[in-house]
Amino acid sequence: MAGTSASQGQDSKDPLGSRSPEKIVEAELSWVASLLLFLLTVYALLKFDVLWILLGVTALSLYVLPLATTRDPFRVVPWEITVIMCAPMILHYTAQSRTLIEHVGWWGDFTSLAMAFSLSTIGFLMTVELQIYTDVRMNRPFAVLFVVLFALAAAGFWEVGHFIADQIYDTSTQGTNAEVMTRLLWILVGGILMGFFYAFYLKAMSQKRKKTLGLVTVWEAQS
Repeated sequence: MAGTSASQGQDSKDPLGSRSPEKIVEAELSWVASLLLFLLTVYALLKFDVLWILLGVTALSLYVLPLATTRDPFRVVPWEITVIMCAPMILHYTAQSRTLIEHVGWWGDFTSLAMAFSLSTIGFLMTVELQIYTDVRMNRPFAVLFVVLFALAAAGFWEVGHFIADQIYDTSTQGTNAEVMTRLLWILVGGILMGFFYAFYLKAMSQKRKKTLGLVTVWEAQS
């Protein structure tokens, strides 16, 4: 009886502790989406695309971290967030598609947002994992701000590193100041869009699914 009570108490504290059919389906969909992310990262590795290798490995590391720390293969991030992590890499590589560029006039401009979305989606993923797997609690306005600030901070560190690399190797791959400012502006736009998408995502999710994923705690943080 004591053991049963302890188990029930643990399940009530951790909504991800139960193996409900909904949780199993969520995990399976997430595993399939993570396979796509893995294949895209391997593709970036084969092309020796350094920036996208780093972004892919970072995304995969954030995906695997909850599984490794809890030793529970069912502790995965929602599948749609994993798909969103794949989207910037898909945008980046389809920018090289001559067919799309010829038939969709605005596609080349749209793919310029790939870098912006990649950084903001990593911030998005970090925010979700902090909510699900740690004691950190954020209300929606702060979560949106966190995603935007993370994207800008990561972009700033990348540009500084890019500048240092150019100085060390006597190259000029970073471009002009105007090009750097344009990239940072796009990243700001991407971060804001992803931040508001996050707020909409939490609002649109059903209460039952939030409880299954553990995101119900988001609503306990009051503005």
